[in-house]
Amino acid sequence: MNWKKALKYFGIGFLVLNIIGGIYMHRVGTRMYGGLTQKVDHKQFQAKTGSFIIKNAKVLSSDGNEFISGKDVWIENGKIKSIDTSLQITSNIEVIDGADRFLIPGLIDAHVHLFQSPNDLLLYIANGVTEARELIGSDEHLRWREEIENGRIGPKLFVASPRLGSFGKLVGWFMSYSQGFLNISTAADAEKKVQELYDKGYDGLKIYSHLNKESYLAICKKANELNMPVFGHIPWSIDFEDVWENGQGDVAHFEEIMNALRREFYAYDEAELKSLIGNIQDENEALLAYINHRSDDIASSLNQHNITVTSTLWLTQSFVRQKFELDQILSEVALAYENPGISEGTPIIPKAIGWLPKTNRYLDDANLTDEEKAGSKAFWDTYGNACQLLAKNLSERGVTILAGTDANLPPTVPGFSLHDELIALNKAGMSPTEVLKSATINPANWLKSNSGQISQGFDANLILLDKNPLENIENTKAINTVIAKGHVYDRSLLNEILAAVKKANDQSRKVSIE
Repeated sequence: MNWKKALKYFGIGFLVLNIIGGIYMHRVGTRMYGGLTQKVDHKQFQAKTGSFIIKNAKVLSSDGNEFISGKDVWIENGKIKSIDTSLQITSNIEVIDGADRFLIPGLIDAHVHLFQSPNDLLLYIANGVTEARELIGSDEHLRWREEIENGRIGPKLFVASPRLGSFGKLVGWFMSYSQGFLNISTAADAEKKVQELYDKGYDGLKIYSHLNKESYLAICKKANELNMPVFGHIPWSIDFEDVWENGQGDVAHFEEIMNALRREFYAYDEAELKSLIGNIQDENEALLAYINHRSDDIASSLNQHNITVTSTLWLTQSFVRQKFELDQILSEVALAYENPGISEGTPIIPKAIGWLPKTNRYLDDANLTDEEKAGSKAFWDTYGNACQLLAKNLSERGVTILAGTDANLPPTVPGFSLHDELIALNKAGMSPTEVLKSATINPANWLKSNSGQISQGFDANLILLDKNPLENIENTKAINTVIAKGHVYDRSLLNEILAAVKKANDQSRKVSIE
């Protein structure tokens, strides 16, 4: 009898411990994705509304190629009503001084991750990002999208589905629970899930690396029937031809094309490679030569099938620095504005999402030998250089580039990191004009959004800059005023927003960033 009672109490104790452990792990995960950081009351910030005329500004032409001086821009009901010289001003129209300033469309970040961090919505507006494409969507993001449409401060959101991947049942459950994946293993699963996501109101479908070919093809087929865009990674199970022929509309990173080319590169034997790129002995140099060799064909196929490429170049170039000079790169970014739950991560889940030295997901093992460290540095230098080479080659060959950051992956601070990305694209060989288009006209066209240019009837998503970004792309940081759907945020209000986010972060911080 005693052993039965002992077994009963053991079972109860085991169950209680599991419940407590489950609650604890849920809390750890919520904090890691930013959900426990103090939330800023966005309603305290009152942007100006009504009718406005931006007077005597240098206005970016509708094709994005030049500034036209001495223009007045009339904004009413969230739209650009008129663009002219010497517009008549009546008593109910407020004047914004545009003299010696440069008016550009609001910026668009085509690759962000909000996770559970609503303060990021404020950071985007404070950095002139008036539109964003969320690439790991959730029902919470759908709710934020609706709230923004109804007046909440934040960029207009395009919300993609959760990541679509193929896993075994147990791993699939864990990936769904811990990272929000949707596990799709068959064509029947794919058709059902795509319809469910469409009915829920998701704007598009995010393909991930682990997706099997059967599911990929079925997702593309069903999405095409629903006129729902498909974009994201190039799954390991498919070839370039599958991407070209099945309706995927965007590849979410230069890195994804580079990695697909790496898979091709390592599939060749030595003789075949020599016939393609010559007798190059160094493996890293040979890979770059192979990518250069393939760039014409890749660009031709992308253009032929109207497939865009989202950049995330600055992030991939940061990998090697995060491994070998982490403190330095963290000191260079706006770390104080990053959600501390995300930046601090958790040692309980290694290599999850942390930024800081004890949790950074990109750090190498501290026990590497000097030889292994040298090999790692050579590999990751090549990794970043290969992505930069693709940025240069594809842009030169007319591929449409969308500027995206992968914001909230270390060390891409929401809002701030888009300016870093524009600088990286410029350094890769794109002109300031081409770079600015990658964050305005190009993504607006992909999103089918009534934005991205300064033209009559377009949404009044605008930035008034103190310096000319076509002379130096870094001047996109010289923000004087942001206008989002006709709501005007002057520099003073933008500073208040930034200060409030920093204060909330500091009060939620567990690890010093001094």
